[in-house]
Amino acid sequence: MRLDLIENITVWKIFKVALPLMISALSSHFMIILDQLVLARYSIDAMVGASSASHWCAALQLAAMSTTMIAGSFVGNYNGAGKYDQASTPVWQMIWFSASLFAISVPLAMLLSDICIPNNLKTEGVPYFKVLMCAVPIHGVYFSLSSFFVAIGKGYLVTISVILANIVNMIVDVVLVFGYFGIDRYKGSVGAAIGTVAAVLVNTAFLFICFFRRQIREKYQTTNFKLRIDKLKEYLKLGLAGGISHMFETSAWSVIYYLLANVSKLEAMIQSIAVSVNLFMAFIVCGLERGAMAISSNLLGAKKREKINKVLKKSLYIHLIYVLVIAAVFKFFPEVVINNFIRFDVAPEVVERATTILWFVLLYYFVDGFVWIIAGILESGGDINYMLVTLASCLWGIVAIPNYFLYKCEMLHVEKTWILLFASVAATATILYHRYKSDKWIHIEV
Repeated sequence: MRLDLIENITVWKIFKVALPLMISALSSHFMIILDQLVLARYSIDAMVGASSASHWCAALQLAAMSTTMIAGSFVGNYNGAGKYDQASTPVWQMIWFSASLFAISVPLAMLLSDICIPNNLKTEGVPYFKVLMCAVPIHGVYFSLSSFFVAIGKGYLVTISVILANIVNMIVDVVLVFGYFGIDRYKGSVGAAIGTVAAVLVNTAFLFICFFRRQIREKYQTTNFKLRIDKLKEYLKLGLAGGISHMFETSAWSVIYYLLANVSKLEAMIQSIAVSVNLFMAFIVCGLERGAMAISSNLLGAKKREKINKVLKKSLYIHLIYVLVIAAVFKFFPEVVINNFIRFDVAPEVVERATTILWFVLLYYFVDGFVWIIAGILESGGDINYMLVTLASCLWGIVAIPNYFLYKCEMLHVEKTWILLFASVAATATILYHRYKSDKWIHIEV
């Protein structure tokens, strides 16, 4: 990362760092949303079944992401301190760790598919679950590489890789889901899952090519792929507990969806729309989170800790502007959002409920942005564990467990779920802000 980007922290400079990461996040999220868009046109059962499966697969995917992206914190610190020859070591250790996850993901795919998917969604949900779960380790390799490029200020390469991946995903999804060109063996949800895996492979392959380019290879010694158990233990000590916590947190979302799907397909459908809208909006926050992590880790490496508070404030300004724009869209074009986000024939009362849910989602998203911007700063100091444990604890204690009791009392519906989600994210924001105000989140010294 260039020195001028960390000397004078401004809104424009943060936006400049975060913009390619926002585009990358938008493209990444679009891969997930594209499955929903395509499957909704194939059948509602396929869309809802895939949604049910994707929540469970995301638990292990995000665990791999949280664990492997600790590499970015170390890379940023090494880069900021000018220790370029050490920057590839954490990346390679996380790649080896990701490869080892096949020993977990494949058995889980075979053994848990029938357990995790509700009975009324098994036909489409089970094959989607099996394909995505088997491919989880590839996500870990991708996030190991992407965290490297973000930390050294070359996030645009991640953006390019994801755009290429989306093109592949779109083509494969449409061809396989609808069985074009006589390829009808993979129609439905399994075709969408294959498209997603193909996209992640393209993502990863492109970043590997960039990782070994001469300029990067010589400066950062990226061919030093030796497995170093001592370093692996050091990185896992900071990242693994956070990864497990992220899996625990994401499994709470899976339980929430599972309960709503058991109430009715209608509740599952509205929840799918709400989650998809939130996911689509989240690209700004994801970009700001990773941008804050990249800038803050370089500031820590350069011994400029006092400037990190500006990173937080300026990032929040960008987030607030985006929230106001989205609020205007929801105010004046709510039905356009619902009817065009996932197109299928639904009753007017469903559209009315989904429109109301938009405002719950926006309130949640407003506070959630604050959470993830702070999270990016905490990640730069290696404090991923605390952040994710807090996130998981609040989500389970305030949302998932109360949802279970509401379900047992036959009182569960989507609106109550999002009220609880707002309470959960507000509690998380309060706790993480107090953590940030202390110096307990700085664990990396280079």
